[in-house]
Amino acid sequence: MQGQDVVVAGTNQMWQRLFSGQERWGWEFTAPALPAISPEAAHEPVADQVYAPHDFLLQQKRSKKAWLALIGGLVATFFAVVFTGALLRPTRATVPALEQWATWIVLIVGVVLVIFSFFRTKRRFSVMKRRYDAEYNGAVQRYNDAYAGWRARIEEHDRREAERFVTAMLWHPLQLASRPGRIDVFGGTEDGWASLLTTIGAAQLASGSSMLLLDFTDMSVGENVAHAATRQGYEVHAHEAPRDLTRLGLLTGLDATELAEVLAESMYNLNRSMMAADQRGLHIDLLTAIAERLTGPVTFAKLVAGLQVLRRVYDAGSDETLAADELRKLNSYVDTAGNTDQVRNELQSLEGELRSLARAEEDAADSAGFREVWPVRGLATIATRARTGRHRRFLDHVVFHRALQELHSRQATGRETLVVAGADQIGLEALEAMARQARRSGVRLIFLIQHLRDDLRKLLGAGGTATLLMQLGNGEEAAAAAEFIGRGHKFVMSQLTEQIGKTLTHGSSTSEGGSEGVTTSRGSSSGGSSSSSYSNNGGSSSSGSSWSSFSSRAESREANWSDTRSQSEARSETLGRTDARVYEFTVEPTTLQALAPTAFVMVETAPTGRRVVLGDCNPGIVLLDRVALDARAS
Repeated sequence: MQGQDVVVAGTNQMWQRLFSGQERWGWEFTAPALPAISPEAAHEPVADQVYAPHDFLLQQKRSKKAWLALIGGLVATFFAVVFTGALLRPTRATVPALEQWATWIVLIVGVVLVIFSFFRTKRRFSVMKRRYDAEYNGAVQRYNDAYAGWRARIEEHDRREAERFVTAMLWHPLQLASRPGRIDVFGGTEDGWASLLTTIGAAQLASGSSMLLLDFTDMSVGENVAHAATRQGYEVHAHEAPRDLTRLGLLTGLDATELAEVLAESMYNLNRSMMAADQRGLHIDLLTAIAERLTGPVTFAKLVAGLQVLRRVYDAGSDETLAADELRKLNSYVDTAGNTDQVRNELQSLEGELRSLARAEEDAADSAGFREVWPVRGLATIATRARTGRHRRFLDHVVFHRALQELHSRQATGRETLVVAGADQIGLEALEAMARQARRSGVRLIFLIQHLRDDLRKLLGAGGTATLLMQLGNGEEAAAAAEFIGRGHKFVMSQLTEQIGKTLTHGSSTSEGGSEGVTTSRGSSSGGSSSSSYSNNGGSSSSGSSWSSFSSRAESREANWSDTRSQSEARSETLGRTDARVYEFTVEPTTLQALAPTAFVMVETAPTGRRVVLGDCNPGIVLLDRVALDARAS
């Protein structure tokens, strides 16, 4: 079970997982969020505060000294008994029993009181301590229970977060929320395109849809999806042109005008830089005239022979491609076609391009037509091969425009997908024409374009489309893609300033002054009194007078001076930061240049707004661990 066996088993498992029926364009890597800290972690339980009674220490001290109080009380009782006996000793003669009874009473009462006080003190503290211990132990138990519950909840939260982080899905299927009718893929390598086609083709086929792949890359980008579909039992038809040109039936089912338009448009788009519009009209007229004069199925060989007739170089004796009636009708049109230099040049040009296709039709069986090549269910691929580059490009255009012509008349079921790989050389006008017709027909269209250059940039962001940008090595192309993806704004530090200032101030002042004052006051007063009294025995009288004067003088002198000096120092410091809003690429051009072959940036306008997602279309991702089956919720 090692080596080759493991690879084969893994490959079978990969095919089974790919063909799941759910549309996916790749997978989006989503890193799981880091384990979060429990919201309770910052709220640790707090124990209830239990305070001892305010007199707890006093009662404790009394309880400890209760024995001393007991002994002291007994000693005091003894002295009280002795004192009582001594006090009542004089009454022993008159009341002999009084002393004895009194001492016993004092002894008994004293002992009872002392013992009662001892036990009361002990019990009071014991009850207080028991009540306090019960409250304290209850608070401790409640805290321990709360803390244990808190730790258990945190540990459970951490366990769930760790389990979520370890088991979270890393890869989610990438789907297009806007359900666009056209998807443009720019850039990438052949390996990347092959992986993308395998990833999207498996889901398309599993859902019952059909897919037609036009492979113009010359690199067989559809081989992987064809191989996978075959192993899963789906109907697969692989065609190669010009080898299977007759079986493809590119001209079968077309009337003269449609046939002429297909070939003329192919010529025009092949030489669009040098060919004028009137030349395209001339090609249509010439090819229509030839096709109308041919009987039976129109083939490239008959078209070449008809062009030779109009050029007057057809050898009817050695070439039996045309029937006599066809040759007669064409000869009658020779003069109508004209013999100008432009007509001769265009006839020769058409003959040169069609001759390479005519050779591939020789000895070929009849074809059922191009309509049968495009399946209703399953996968069909048409890959172009040619030894010369110009003939292969012309063949690419013929196959492309034949598919475009088929879109005009095809009864689409709404579950069909048309993929054009290597659409660079087709041209913007033809690509837009196919896009319009595919939208009318209800066929989903996928363009794989290797380079984002010239007028193909106009395809970016068209209405009803989504864009996948794969590896773009060219700097200009990567810059254009990055500009299309868009720019986002953010704030960055643009200026940092630091200002420091220091101010010193010195000052001094001196002042002198003085004052002198003199105060003088003078005054005088005078007064007198007299009195007389009489009685039966005689009389008396008295009189008196008094005066006084005073004067005072006060002098004061005052002198003062002051000397004041001051000094101050001020220091200031200012720090400043300026943030500026800048716009930068959401995806840098260098990132697009360095993408892995299977990586891509998907851009679409979803119902919720513009969506830019980085994805990977490597089919092997389905074999990884932690790959989700459903797309990630937006």
